Amino acid sequence: MPTISCDAAYPEIEFSRRSRNWWAWLKGTAPECVHIDREASWVASLLPDTLYVRGKRSRTRDKIRPEVSLCRQCLVGTVEDELASFPGRVIAFEPDPETFTQYFFVGSPDFERVGLQPEVAQAIEQRLASNHQGCAVCAQPAPWLWFSREDVPSLDEVDKIRDSAGEPLCARHGAEKLCGAFEKISEANIFYMNLPYGEAGAYVWI
Repeated sequence: MPTISCDAAYPEIEFSRRSRNWWAWLKGTAPECVHIDREASWVASLLPDTLYVRGKRSRTRDKIRPEVSLCRQCLVGTVEDELASFPGRVIAFEPDPETFTQYFFVGSPDFERVGLQPEVAQAIEQRLASNHQGCAVCAQPAPWLWFSREDVPSLDEVDKIRDSAGEPLCARHGAEKLCGAFEKISEANIFYMNLPYGEAGAYVWI
């Protein structure tokens, strides 16, 4: 499987030397940004080009960037521009800061493969297919639809996924909204986050 080196994939990140030595390689642990050594209350494992399908890794791009562990600042700095440049449609659900351990994007063709309940998948598909208003911030076209936890407390709330207005956003302001939600969470240990792929899909949390 073609892979991109850590340095080429994340040129702006300074990684801990301890996390890239032979012992870390032998244990199979992911490289960590230097800030995690000093402050471990907010850590996210980023696998940008990987989708887990019933426990098995499935690549979402031809070349795979390696898994890395990042503090909140490094995570936001790494993902925000790519989120903003994604050309497809996105439904994004604000995670519950008290309980979530994963926050990942699922392309609409993969809803069934990853185990979304059929009624949940259908409700999200309907929202992806609907025409949103202009961005709530700048009135530009709005390929993103953001659901706060007040809108949709969990994916079990199918009626709310279907009926809540949500907040339509352009890609730039959608990326800012998602990253801003992370900024509001004081502590987190995210075992898995990836980046959008394909033409449309949803960011969900568990």
